[in-house]
Amino acid sequence: MKKFIATLLVGIMILGLAACGSKNSNNDGKQDAGGTNTKPTKAPADNGNQTADKKKAILIVNGNLGDLGFFDSANAGMQRVKNELGLDIQVIETGDDESKWEPALADAAEEDVDYVIAVSPSMVEPMQNIAPQYPEKKFLLLDNTVDFGAGDFSNVYCATFKQNEGSFLAGAVAAILAKETGKIGFVGGMDIPPINDFLVGFIEGALVVNPNAKVIATYPGDYYDPAKGKEHGIVLCDQGCEVIFPAAGPTGLGTIEAAVEAGRYVIGVDSDQSAGYAANGDTKTAQKIATSMLKNVGDAIFRAIDLDLKGQLKMGQAESLGIAEGGVGLAKNDVYNSILTDAEKKQIEDIEAKVVNGEIKVSTAIGMTTEELDNLRNRVAP
Repeated sequence: MKKFIATLLVGIMILGLAACGSKNSNNDGKQDAGGTNTKPTKAPADNGNQTADKKKAILIVNGNLGDLGFFDSANAGMQRVKNELGLDIQVIETGDDESKWEPALADAAEEDVDYVIAVSPSMVEPMQNIAPQYPEKKFLLLDNTVDFGAGDFSNVYCATFKQNEGSFLAGAVAAILAKETGKIGFVGGMDIPPINDFLVGFIEGALVVNPNAKVIATYPGDYYDPAKGKEHGIVLCDQGCEVIFPAAGPTGLGTIEAAVEAGRYVIGVDSDQSAGYAANGDTKTAQKIATSMLKNVGDAIFRAIDLDLKGQLKMGQAESLGIAEGGVGLAKNDVYNSILTDAEKKQIEDIEAKVVNGEIKVSTAIGMTTEELDNLRNRVAP
């Protein structure tokens, strides 16, 4: 497994999702994924932005890059902010030690910085504690929202993602591919509403394609343990799941490994994980990732800063980004196009259009009672 993870990290470098150039330590020991002392460049004069000279954005990764998913997507967005908008950037990896998250956010706010960014549901409390202390700084929280009624968060912008909508499409693809048994699997990092939002969409999407689809859900209880993810993946394969959808961060990398070893298809999550493995030279794995449910965290970061430079970002508010807003979707890459027939791809396009126009309403686990969720899980249990 160590060799496996190390190889993936090399792939991240090749992808360019990780730091451009080598990571250098600043005087305070933080890691700057954009390179220490990188000078900002002006945004093109004709792009409608205000000047970005001397503006800086810092992203706090409360984990580590190299997940081929959520955090790498955020880092890719930061690279776009640097290359296309001309900001100086810094990406700080804290690891999974929760005690470091709020101090890292506070340290970032102390710097000469315009935007302090966090991209995790777990960063709500640190954001609520730190942002009011620095009213002159702008804070961006992606994938969750502060309680705007609990204090003065006029300098905070939040964006959540309708992962239930993206997962609905993923479930439809999985049901199409599960041609023999109709049995598909889900690995969630933890049994909590944000993760079950993936599951609810996944189940409902599968049922649209196959009303008799069977879905087995399992939870390793950890986002940072690929070994556990592999164990759960093996169990799902042994139970006959033809397609597995892991929504478990780095833990899901182990699930992918188990599925590929068993010859099963995978639905990736957050980023185009097939492209990540392909860039790493692991074409065997890449070819088994039929598509990925994209949670476009990096695009959301870029969009927010771009809008703010144009004077159009509404601070002190939260937005919810779904398929229509480009917040979530599917990776319709060469693997997707080769695995699905033209008729099957048209079927997915039709389903996607119905979600966008409101003809299909996707349920959400956010606010769903335990009884309602259990009823749904029991409905599709083998």
